[in-house]
Amino acid sequence: MEARLVIPLVLVIAPSLTWVLLKQLYSPWWLENISSTPLVILLLYLILMVALLPYLTYFHCITYFVANVTVVIALNNLPLQSTDLRTETYRLFQFNMKYHDTKQELDELLEYLNDEEYHLIALQGVSQQAKQYIIGKLSPNYPNFITGENPEVEAYSDQLVFSPFSFSGIKYYKTDHSALLISSNWHPDEEVVNLYTLHPPSPRNEKLWLKRNKTLYQLKQALNYAKQEALLVRGTIVIGDLNLSKHSDRLTSIFTNMDTRAVNSWPNFVFIPSFLALAIDHVWVSEGISICARERVGQYAWSDHYAIKTCLTLDNESE
Repeated sequence: MEARLVIPLVLVIAPSLTWVLLKQLYSPWWLENISSTPLVILLLYLILMVALLPYLTYFHCITYFVANVTVVIALNNLPLQSTDLRTETYRLFQFNMKYHDTKQELDELLEYLNDEEYHLIALQGVSQQAKQYIIGKLSPNYPNFITGENPEVEAYSDQLVFSPFSFSGIKYYKTDHSALLISSNWHPDEEVVNLYTLHPPSPRNEKLWLKRNKTLYQLKQALNYAKQEALLVRGTIVIGDLNLSKHSDRLTSIFTNMDTRAVNSWPNFVFIPSFLALAIDHVWVSEGISICARERVGQYAWSDHYAIKTCLTLDNESE
């Protein structure tokens, strides 16, 4: 009788609890990668199931597996909050193009961006060959842009940022010769917003993991400094592919007192349903700015990322 009570608890609760404990750990690099998704709960369940197999029937194995799948889907797709849309809504578009694009694919994307009239566009994974072509096509409608490069300080990146509003105070945070983090002042409708765009590398090995973490540390330091200047600006926006899942507790230490709405954005593969994907393409905002809604833009299947559309409002000073 006791075994009948203990085994279900072990096979349903223990995998989730173990995952919660594991994702508190920031190293080694491979462990943080594995624990960045609740899918690891299914792996933990299978390990426990094999260990307890002599005490289980086929029916038990299937039942407890379905229970864990339900938990995984629920954890990976918590409902998003939203606020009422207001007249001062600003629309943002972000997309990791992943370097894979033909002229036809680029033209499809650029036609869409010109037609939609976004207030801010943040592109990552832009190849050097495509940069000037994209600038030439978008600059008539988005005359203000950040090229993602500063030859004077030997800083280069795969980023492009566009807006009908101006930028000032552009700063490149270098890691070797790369500028994986770029800060600027964005001026929508005569307001001043601290803007940070970034694309640290995917942590496929320890060297890239350390490089990603260095970029995130640069961002954390920059955000701490920006708080000292908070009275001079309306707020702060961070946008980009962080190569860090919404489930990582590392994010909590970076975005103190900031808000987000997670959208599962990677991978964009037909055989992987979006409810099992990871949210790694982020928008975070500080007090003074509210996120109304975020959603995928799914027609660009030539990248392994979904493009994401975000609606923001600048809160009234009296609120």
